[in-house]
Amino acid sequence: MKRFILIIAALALFVGAAFAQTLSDNSYYTESLRLKAMASQAFEDGDYDAAADYAAQSQEYALLSDEYVAKMLDLKSAQDAVMAAQARYDWAVGINAEKRYPQAFANAGDALQKAVLALNEEAYEDARMNANLVLAHLSTLKEAISLPAQYVVRDIPGKEDCLWRIAGLPGIYGNPWRWTTLYKANRAKLPEPNNPDLILPGMILDIPAIDGEYRDGFWEEGVEYPAFAK
Repeated sequence: MKRFILIIAALALFVGAAFAQTLSDNSYYTESLRLKAMASQAFEDGDYDAAADYAAQSQEYALLSDEYVAKMLDLKSAQDAVMAAQARYDWAVGINAEKRYPQAFANAGDALQKAVLALNEEAYEDARMNANLVLAHLSTLKEAISLPAQYVVRDIPGKEDCLWRIAGLPGIYGNPWRWTTLYKANRAKLPEPNNPDLILPGMILDIPAIDGEYRDGFWEEGVEYPAFAK
């Protein structure tokens, strides 16, 4: 009777393990099924010792299957976290975060490197932790339009382009009194360096940053630039 109880208990635990695991396509689970069948057959044949041995082995393999499944789920979770971190980092590269948000971008890069290394070393908890750090470092980044770094002097019928008007444009400085900043930055390229009123259509003026703001590309008519009025 003791042998009979052992067999039933082992098979019951096997059933519980089988329900607990979700990735049943592995060699441990397959072997546990084979041994379970052998245990059942031995029990029907009245070979209770063999049935108990097979049932115990079946239980061991079922537990190994559970461990394997847990590890695979852990791996998948870490892989998903690192992939999400990589996707966010790639997005940050696309918005030129290296220049716009240098410190956050650098911190995210370090965390991503650690996450990938941890994943390769099967340190899945560390991989997830560092992947989450990547997302945290990049969480405040905005996909905003950059302020322009250059301006092409235009030939506007009835309205002469001048440093005063250019400085007051949205995206430049939003303040015409900043024309002196433009003059100092572009004086050497003017036809008459001592005459800030003489600028020619087609000239490319540099727009220097005055408050650490990030600037890139050319000013474009009709673009809604971020507010800037220092």
